[in-house]
Amino acid sequence: MADIESHFERGTEAVRAVMRTALGPWGGSEAYIDAYEAGVRAATEAQMTFADVIGMEPARFIATNCADLTRDFGATQVSSARWLLDV
Repeated sequence: MADIESHFERGTEAVRAVMRTALGPWGGSEAYIDAYEAGVRAATEAQMTFADVIGMEPARFIATNCADLTRDFGATQVSSARWLLDV
């Protein structure tokens, strides 16, 4: 079992090194993750604003749920990327 874990760790370190090298000139992977997180936040806020403007309950409920899903999926992706890239 330890052998599998060491292979996983080596693979993770290789991914981190490649991402560090590829994204280094543009602020590194942290800058990209922060930009993605800001995009998710903006999309969620736009969906919530749309839900507030609608006023009709079934459509408002759907728009609010879509905003919640966007926020939750985005948070999961950001968290996974931060863990994988050790940011």
